[in-house]
Amino acid sequence: MSPKKPVSPSAVITRLRANLKLFVLDSNVLMHDATSLFHFQEHDIYIPTVTLEELDDNKKGMSEVARNARQTSRFLDAIVGSAVTDIDNGISLQLHGNKDATGRLFL
Repeated sequence: MSPKKPVSPSAVITRLRANLKLFVLDSNVLMHDATSLFHFQEHDIYIPTVTLEELDDNKKGMSEVARNARQTSRFLDAIVGSAVTDIDNGISLQLHGNKDATGRLFL
């Protein structure tokens, strides 16, 4: 399987639905609260590749930060693994967390 080319933020912005915001999450947000993926209600979220790398680098150990990094990785694996549409168009968060999380995840 060939690696996917990263989607540029400008390409993501052009696919946003009207009246919605795009939140770009960094590793600090995700390592503080793994469930923060589901706290943006109807708004879309974007996680840059560098954030995914930082999460991976911080998964080792028994600290709260390491536990949250591991849990965030589990959430992301579940979301991406169950995607029924092309991930370039965003992955619905509603099926994986709070039912109020109707936004999409972009990687």
